[in-house]
Amino acid sequence: MKLTFPLSTAFGAMLLGTTIAAAPLSAQDLEDLRLRLAWIAGGVDAAFFVADEKGYFAEAGLDVEIVDGNGSTGTIQAVGNGDFDIGIAGLGALAQARQASGATDLIAIAGLVQKDPTSIISLEGSGIRTPKDIEGKRLGTDAGNLEDGMIRAFAEANGVDMDKIEIVVINGGADRVALLKGDVDFINGWANPDGDKVAAIRPIEPPLLFADHGVNILGSSVIVKKDFLATHEAEMTGFLAAIAKAKADVDADPEAARDIFMDHRPDADPEAILMQIKTMAKYEHTAATEGKSYGVLAPEDIELTISLLEKYSGMAPGLTPDDLYSAAYLSAED
Repeated sequence: MKLTFPLSTAFGAMLLGTTIAAAPLSAQDLEDLRLRLAWIAGGVDAAFFVADEKGYFAEAGLDVEIVDGNGSTGTIQAVGNGDFDIGIAGLGALAQARQASGATDLIAIAGLVQKDPTSIISLEGSGIRTPKDIEGKRLGTDAGNLEDGMIRAFAEANGVDMDKIEIVVINGGADRVALLKGDVDFINGWANPDGDKVAAIRPIEPPLLFADHGVNILGSSVIVKKDFLATHEAEMTGFLAAIAKAKADVDADPEAARDIFMDHRPDADPEAILMQIKTMAKYEHTAATEGKSYGVLAPEDIELTISLLEKYSGMAPGLTPDDLYSAAYLSAED
């Protein structure tokens, strides 16, 4: 049977063209990008997987490969070497790399973890409820935590005499075990998830966040090479818009975000991932960026990070916020 349609040839062609234009880009049309995370993927990274799963990257014309990392330093090196197009690394680590090894070709274009989760963690009944309470107590920490100088910054900012603290160096990640066994009185770690892991075994005192007591180092940020950015401005704007859209979805439905994450990283602990998704949200903004778009950094927060690193970590002076961060690829409203 012959079928006829009440459409003119011209209108039909126009409609067909519109349909084609509105169709999603094929895999062959997408720009391939490689993203290296700061660490093994966790709840803090859920937005990347949601953006991939829901097609937000594809809508921006991107096909993003998400690869786990082994620390900010390694990610900074990998992006600097050109092995990856985009990296997630601490802004403080980027500042130190710039001054120590001349990594002047890298810049951050968004800040994802702005309130440092580093804290004093102690068991319930320890009596540690204010910074001064750590005097006369035993600190269990690894060498890296001592070398970065932030525990000393925390002490100075709060009038704590470090000479009144017994320091027990514990390497290999065994500080939580030492705390649980009673071999030390407090440890220096992230309130989430380190404090949560201790609390799952024994009750803890409310962690004392360094960021709430005058010491805040900006954390996980989106970093790229400047020459890559110069030729991929639209792609990076689209990338940031995609993760912002995905982050809104993560906040609206953490369980669905957890399920998407598990599809991509099935070996992860689903309960731990959900806990991380829910708790890390409180570290996304500082007082200076509250109410601003996801990823926007405040110059005063960058200045504080720089000054702390110069004073307590021996970083060479001279950096400015503009050396480390560009806001040009985020929402124009901020």
